[in-house]
Amino acid sequence: MPSGPLSGASAQWGHDKRMSVKPSQAENSGNLDSSNMNRLVEFRREDQFSLLDVGWIGLKLFAGVLAVSAAVICWIYRKEGFWSSSSANATWIGGPRGRFLRGNTRDLDAKGESSAKLWFALYKRYGPAYELTIPFYRMHIINHPAYLEHIQKTNHKNYVRGAFARLVFGELHRTGIFVADGKEWQFQRKAATRAFSKQNFETHITASLHHWLDILMRLLHNLAKRDQAFDLQELLQRFLFCLFLRIAFHEEDLARGVLSDDPECLKSIPEFVEAYDKAHPMLDRRRRDSLWKLNERLSGDDKVTSAGIASFYGVIDGLIKKRLDAVANGYKPNPDVGVDLLDVFLQSTTDIYTLGGMVFSFLNAGRDTTAYTTAWMVKEMYHKDNLHLDAARKMRAELEEQGLNSGYLDYADAPKLKFANAMWDETARLDTVAPAGQMEAAEDDTLPAIPEFNIPPRKIKKGDLVAFQNYVISRMPEVWGEDATVFNPNRWFKSNGEGISYSPFKYHSWNAGPRSCLGRALATYEGIAIVSAILRRFDIVLQDPVKEYEPLAALNMGIKDGLWIKVKEQTRGV
Repeated sequence: MPSGPLSGASAQWGHDKRMSVKPSQAENSGNLDSSNMNRLVEFRREDQFSLLDVGWIGLKLFAGVLAVSAAVICWIYRKEGFWSSSSANATWIGGPRGRFLRGNTRDLDAKGESSAKLWFALYKRYGPAYELTIPFYRMHIINHPAYLEHIQKTNHKNYVRGAFARLVFGELHRTGIFVADGKEWQFQRKAATRAFSKQNFETHITASLHHWLDILMRLLHNLAKRDQAFDLQELLQRFLFCLFLRIAFHEEDLARGVLSDDPECLKSIPEFVEAYDKAHPMLDRRRRDSLWKLNERLSGDDKVTSAGIASFYGVIDGLIKKRLDAVANGYKPNPDVGVDLLDVFLQSTTDIYTLGGMVFSFLNAGRDTTAYTTAWMVKEMYHKDNLHLDAARKMRAELEEQGLNSGYLDYADAPKLKFANAMWDETARLDTVAPAGQMEAAEDDTLPAIPEFNIPPRKIKKGDLVAFQNYVISRMPEVWGEDATVFNPNRWFKSNGEGISYSPFKYHSWNAGPRSCLGRALATYEGIAIVSAILRRFDIVLQDPVKEYEPLAALNMGIKDGLWIKVKEQTRGV
């Protein structure tokens, strides 16, 4: 083997050849002198350096690709929520300017106040149609009856609760009807329809309402004797919770810890009810925050919501298990006295988790809808802005005219009270308990044009959210006229005194289409029956008739800080 320098091709060949020789072989061959040994070591070092160079170059390329990708992502989402879809209406649609990666998350932060007023402020700035983004989602605001008719009638099958609703409310509703889609939703809707049959209204539901009205009237009598002020809204929540326990479970024992005819009962509330009510504002916030899991974990709010929900379901699941044990021991419902909700749902499943979600959905909606709307109605009756309506006198006179001046209203009696129904509908319109809602697009779609606003057709992409705010729609002059923000029960009558029935896509407080509120008739009957029972026996004194009452920050819109009143026994006979 030559000891001199290697030329180009020979050197390359020599390098490769030497690399194939194991060090031990080279050292023992006897044919390599010290010069060749040094050259071999140098070749090996060069090879190691070349491998390091390749690795370093690869790392640089990866970092470069990563940097370019990050730059592209930062550019795309410089004004939008991360991974939200691009706008298909960007050439004309309005909306607040988003922020880097977070989109409009800050714009949707109600800062502990009701989101209803936040949405109304956005409407004042951007009109009924605009877009927002939050991480992972584009949100199309659709505050117009034509839009609502499209998503809830014309193409309703394309708009579902979707993954976002189940992510946000799955813990709360489990698989209940308010987060269900497809066959699961159809199954629960059909089961609930049987529970709200005319026969059941006239038997079990009416008897349950009269039972608890007796207790409520005795309690109000005792409060009147004490001349004691109390929060009517909170009292009504207790009342409706107890009524629901009877309607859903034929349950009495649990209700005794919530409401009785003793005013002292108002000084305490069962822990599971209090825990659940504390969780409500946080659950409402989730609707506008796609990163709620992270934010609640950082703030510790996740413990509050989870504890409240778990505490409540602990009671509900216990009642279901109690019924399942009774069925195993021979229990059968008696149709003559009416079947409760659980009797109906047990015809479809015996799974406690599923039953709990089904029952809870109706409890959550039923308690707050009637309690809050009734409280708002009393507020509207006695507030200084509405004293010119003379509503209490008119409602009492109507009861007299209809011969309903004794006992309590039956289910068939409520529709006869035209003015009372107008008061109820106007309250539900202006002080809607369901201030906002949203659906998810299952496929791409195009919303209709709105000519009166010069709004062209709007494109919606698969996975986008469409959101509406009933609180806003009810206050839009374009929908309800120039007096939209005024409480006016007379808008429900024609000039000849006949009643007016508005389109459900305009009067949207009870939703519309296949998902319209199943409990509307029940809530209306309960609310009118409660107010009528009170008016026939008591005079109501609103403690602050000039205050501007604000909406509650929660999933359902009650009155912030409640409605404080006193009642006085009427001296005239009932």
